[in-house]
Amino acid sequence: MHWCIATVTTLNPNLRRNRLILFIIALICFVPFAIAWYLAKNPQLVEGRQKSNYGHLISPAQPFEYTDFFRNPITPAETLPEIKGRWVMLQVASGPTCNDPCQKTAHKTGQLRLMLNKEIPRVRRLLLLPGQADPSALKALTAADPTLLIAGLSETLRQRLQETVGAPLVDGMMLLMDPFANVMMWYEPGFDPYGALRDLQRLLKISQIG
Repeated sequence: MHWCIATVTTLNPNLRRNRLILFIIALICFVPFAIAWYLAKNPQLVEGRQKSNYGHLISPAQPFEYTDFFRNPITPAETLPEIKGRWVMLQVASGPTCNDPCQKTAHKTGQLRLMLNKEIPRVRRLLLLPGQADPSALKALTAADPTLLIAGLSETLRQRLQETVGAPLVDGMMLLMDPFANVMMWYEPGFDPYGALRDLQRLLKISQIG
């Protein structure tokens, strides 16, 4: 009798441990489904957390022809094809000169590109100017940053870009074009370059092109 009691006493801790293991396994299986069900019933809890990008996503991305950007070169014509097959930070000025907001954004994009480090060769910058731009008036801008490509902007292209963004094109705004010449994101004037940097880093990481 004493032997039987001792045996039962010895088994009880093992039984409790096995039951605990089974309970933990059940929790592991059940909890994710319970959380998913709860969030599905309460979508307001996750609203605002779905957006992982900083810029405004254009969906679907709008395709353009590279030749649309090459028609009126201001920087040397042979440099403009550098944007082909690369990610492009695109600026559109409101007039034939680059005013203060335009210059600030040009500076931001220049710094942003430098922060990409080894990914720098995959990204180019293009400034589009409507009207009759005076190349001599842009000398200070191009001298300060020779990597900035500049071209004239036709009214047709300006209209298409504005329709793509769905908002007026204002100084300081930046658009992002992918290596297939699809305009796929835009940033408001005064955008945080670190927010745009995170977007670009993410895109470059997941993309095998450009």
